[in-house]
Amino acid sequence: MNTLWHKVWADLWLTKSRTALAIISIAVGVCCVGTLFGMIDLLLSKMDAAHRQSQPSHINLILRQDADIGLLEQIKAIPGVAGVDTMTPLSVHFRQPGETDWRLGTLIIRPDYDNQHFDKTALQSGNWPSGDQIAIENLSALSSGIQNGNIEFETALGPQTWAIGGIVRHPFVKPPKFGGQVHFFAGAAHAAQFGIPANSFRQLLVQIAEPYSSESARNVAGQIRSLLSAQHIGVNVTLLQDPEQHWGRPFLAGINGVLQIMALVSLALASVLILNTVSAHITQQTDQIGVMKALGAKTITIAKLYLLEILFLSLVAIVLAIPPALAAAYFSACRLLALFNIDCGAFVISVPAVAYMLLGGLLAPLLAGLPPILRGAAMTVRAAIASYGVGADFGYNRFDLLIEKFGARFLPTLSAAALGNLFRRKARLLLTQSVLICAGVMFLVLTSLIASLNLTLDREMARSRYAVRLGFTQDQSEQTIRDITAAVAGTEQIEFWQRSSMQISKDGLALPQKGSLGMHLLALPAISNMYQPLIESGRWLQASDAGQRVLVLSADTAELNGIRAGDMLDVALGADHERWQVIGIYRWLAGNSYAVEPAYAPLETLRQITQNRELASFALLNAPIADLHQEADYLRNLQQQFQEHGVQLDVYTTLAKLEQRQFTRNQFKPVLNTLLGLACMIAAVGGIGLSGTLAISVLQRIREIGVLRAIGAPSTKVFRMFLLEGLLHGGMAWLLSIPLAYLAAEPLAKTLGRTMLGIQLDFRFDLWAILYWLLIVLTVAWIAAFWPARKATRLSIRECLGH
Repeated sequence: MNTLWHKVWADLWLTKSRTALAIISIAVGVCCVGTLFGMIDLLLSKMDAAHRQSQPSHINLILRQDADIGLLEQIKAIPGVAGVDTMTPLSVHFRQPGETDWRLGTLIIRPDYDNQHFDKTALQSGNWPSGDQIAIENLSALSSGIQNGNIEFETALGPQTWAIGGIVRHPFVKPPKFGGQVHFFAGAAHAAQFGIPANSFRQLLVQIAEPYSSESARNVAGQIRSLLSAQHIGVNVTLLQDPEQHWGRPFLAGINGVLQIMALVSLALASVLILNTVSAHITQQTDQIGVMKALGAKTITIAKLYLLEILFLSLVAIVLAIPPALAAAYFSACRLLALFNIDCGAFVISVPAVAYMLLGGLLAPLLAGLPPILRGAAMTVRAAIASYGVGADFGYNRFDLLIEKFGARFLPTLSAAALGNLFRRKARLLLTQSVLICAGVMFLVLTSLIASLNLTLDREMARSRYAVRLGFTQDQSEQTIRDITAAVAGTEQIEFWQRSSMQISKDGLALPQKGSLGMHLLALPAISNMYQPLIESGRWLQASDAGQRVLVLSADTAELNGIRAGDMLDVALGADHERWQVIGIYRWLAGNSYAVEPAYAPLETLRQITQNRELASFALLNAPIADLHQEADYLRNLQQQFQEHGVQLDVYTTLAKLEQRQFTRNQFKPVLNTLLGLACMIAAVGGIGLSGTLAISVLQRIREIGVLRAIGAPSTKVFRMFLLEGLLHGGMAWLLSIPLAYLAAEPLAKTLGRTMLGIQLDFRFDLWAILYWLLIVLTVAWIAAFWPARKATRLSIRECLGH
């Protein structure tokens, strides 16, 4: 055994560059696995732990107006209700000292911060809100830079100033970079100054009796809405929360599986390089295998020898990969947790990630190296000792002859030699190319995914022919809105929409919706000039639908419930219960983000039912806006005018089109950046593999190099020959990846769009990415070929011919 260990050490030490490349390739693959599996493990576990700690409500209802606290006793009496809590969110105008313009934000009033029941707000620093102090939410403090000092608010009693006394964390706040507003928190003592009636609430938090199920929660929510409807209290949003799983899981559900698969792919590609390296190593040592067999070594002993070498390489690679992988997993998880307003806490080691790294880092290389090792160990003494030559295995078939003729006719001698060397060992070429091609296909698919996302957003924006959508906390008179907007320069056209809470069922069963915040009826003129979604089946509203009970549903909800255009559904609008016809199915561009799902209907029909004439929930305005700056100025002027007239805009439903497009892209940036980073890592693995292939080629062609040097070839010619071989590797991988990527891009991009982003994408193949990938792969190939080519020039004639 001592002799075997001596040979293992000698093999690894004498070929230090090959050993280093093998260790690096395994380490990169193991690091990918550890980073991604560890990130996902830490992310989900910390999210769920923070969710449970906040005592999440099972049912969260945001009301359209203030409700009296006396209703809580009736709600508690509903079968299945285990407990209730309340708060009051409202849109406010605020500004810092020295500012002249008001900004739109959200103020949340909780009745008693020391006695919170559900969706608990946590104090991060400072003090709870009191009579002379308010608090700011953590994400808002970080994004706005407001962490202390005084804030002036527009109240029912005029401008009022309060000091920021503390920073709090709330479990359900939209990140500012995704369109979230600045959130402040106040106590019951502040309510009257904002016109909030005493002993009232606008948001109801409910927990149901155990065990929790979405079906029971949905039934209880329906009973609560019916009770509120009987009191003429509308519900804007109904959110159901699983008490064991964080509400942000839908953002990650699609990406997690894709990242895990790609991490395993990176490890598999690293294993391909191990297969390449071991195969070349066995080929180079066939004469040594013959000598060992002649001296009595058994097949199992020789196999054990080379498996020990791989085991040693794997262990060293795992040791090198574990620290950066665990650190990257922790910091990546912290960065994503910050988006969900969750404190990352102290450094934690992901035990499953360590297990995956040990398992994958040991098994993958051993399994990859096993076939060439068994093949080499099974050679007979005669076959092993008879193996000799300078690799003259090119030129014995028609393909080789064709390559040779092409090079001789069209290429300089040096380039022709490099081309022939490229195809000399086809198995090794195939393995090296597979890694580079895989990286190229992944890069082109991901860039096409980004191009498709941008195309989808651009087309959706084109279907939205308004510049700004104003949402109101209370329905407003159309004439009042017209008079206010007329004072803002640039307004060219205005259209009014109205929303209504609804209950929709099919065959007597409540209809599950795709919308994470429930569904509401969104009524717009039968001939709308401002918006028309993409219709997948059926048709959109038309003039003849005015006054008719017709709906246009989202494709996601239709698919979830087996609904087609032409089907009849039972719709309850307050006391009105009638059957409505589904005339169209539209594509809903909401992705995995939280949103209220609209069911579109004619405005004329809703007004006939509710008798609410000339009232609007939304106003859509068109103006000649070219960029984000003009849009921001226009929206600021509108907000100022409505504030001066005492009309409250809803901070959640007021949006500007270009800004909303930017927020939507921001939601997808972390996902796309992670995937592009992974594609770059795979390209790096391919570069390492190419460098290893050329290094092995130099070792196996030492005698050829000696012959070239002996007949007068200068070092620069030898250097260029190996460098050209590397560049040809890169060029071939680029050429082959283009048709493969083009064939795979559309189905993969659409699948990734559906899986990761939750939307159906319009496809576009990114042609510019072809040029970008050419530059990347040639750069990688040049770097990978430089050191082997440089080593080849440093070999002396005596050293080469004496090999």
